[in-house]
Amino acid sequence: MRDVRLFFVPLNSYDQVPYRTFPRRQTHPNRLAAVATLFGMTPAPVDRCRVLEIGCGAGGNVIPLAYHLPHSHFYGIDLAANAIDAARRAAGDLELGNLELRAADLRDLASGLPEFDYIFAHGLYSWIPAEVRDALLALCRQRLAPHGVAFVSYNAYPGRYPRRMLREILLRHTRGIEDPTALLAEARRLLAQLPHPEAAALLEQEDDILFHDDLAPINHPVWFHEFAAHAARHRLQYLGEADPHEMFDPREIPHTDLLEREQYLDFLKLRRFRQTLLCRSEVPLSHHVHAGRMDQFLFSDNPHGRRLRGADPVVESVTQALQDASPLPVEFAELAPYAGSPDALREILLSLLIAGCVDLHVYHFPCQEEVTVRPRASRLARYQAVHSNTVTNACHIPVQLDPAAHKLLLRLDGTRTRSALAAHRATVSWLARMALLE
Repeated sequence: MRDVRLFFVPLNSYDQVPYRTFPRRQTHPNRLAAVATLFGMTPAPVDRCRVLEIGCGAGGNVIPLAYHLPHSHFYGIDLAANAIDAARRAAGDLELGNLELRAADLRDLASGLPEFDYIFAHGLYSWIPAEVRDALLALCRQRLAPHGVAFVSYNAYPGRYPRRMLREILLRHTRGIEDPTALLAEARRLLAQLPHPEAAALLEQEDDILFHDDLAPINHPVWFHEFAAHAARHRLQYLGEADPHEMFDPREIPHTDLLEREQYLDFLKLRRFRQTLLCRSEVPLSHHVHAGRMDQFLFSDNPHGRRLRGADPVVESVTQALQDASPLPVEFAELAPYAGSPDALREILLSLLIAGCVDLHVYHFPCQEEVTVRPRASRLARYQAVHSNTVTNACHIPVQLDPAAHKLLLRLDGTRTRSALAAHRATVSWLARMALLE
């Protein structure tokens, strides 16, 4: 998922097949700071940092971040002027004074920008020419603060080989078709006849994803070792993955070197997509994760992670406490009563992290957890709800609203009392639990 508009796809293709932008929780400065802290860095505080998003499109990711982190400063860059215009309108409507948006070419950004604590380029690296990939990593090196973190996602081998095969078949089949609607229809017609599970998966993609991702002029997966070497040439080093549990595996791997181990993990998992974090090459790191580091973090349930079956009762009580608090994170001290000792809790949390059951945090998300006398949904959520039944909560997670919650959220502007909303008490409480009130 990426915004190829930055460089070479004609802008009118985005008028014909608009490419939607969404909040990406893996890009939240909290996530980047947590992984950096886990591996020994001292990242900038989440609530007072400077952030650059390259390829921000219409602002679906950067605008919610700027709204919920008002004391941090954000820059959004995209070559598509129409997308930047849309982002500026939304930012103006929300009165976001901490967000700057520019229609610009990545290759022209080396000067005139400040240092950034966090830089992210989601779904860009694999869809741009080699010289632009160079410019992207050069910009990360030039503009990263000394303890800054860059997020770069990309398609990876070996898992991308089946999709690459289908892509080449579709490009051959649809050659010469210029109209996007006709091209998509013909691509879907062929996919429906192909006896391959990847073809079925592609058929389930929305038109904008299929058209701008899989049928894009460039789609360049790489091996992890190639990406790591490219980063090293720009004096950037591998920090980790935005989902750190992806760096662990119980199977025996015949290498202790971090980069070789990561490459072998891709072999074993047939990994097809990476969300890699980079930092400056001179920053000292420690990738030996031990339980003693767990005190530094807050923890939340990973809704997309594993569910442990038949776990120890103490482990089950910890995971249940996290699920009850979800999506908000819980401090280490709040979880202490569920374990026999702090050391036991540290070991439990480390095992849950490695298993992918929990997410790490270094930041308390700003929201109203209790229903106040005059409940008020966030201005951002109410703004988004005018045009969509999916809104972004304070944790940077999309929340889908059913018709009743959607209708009620639009009314929660702080003018109605709790007693006046008594008939909707359960829905108001659910909105609070989903971190949508302020």
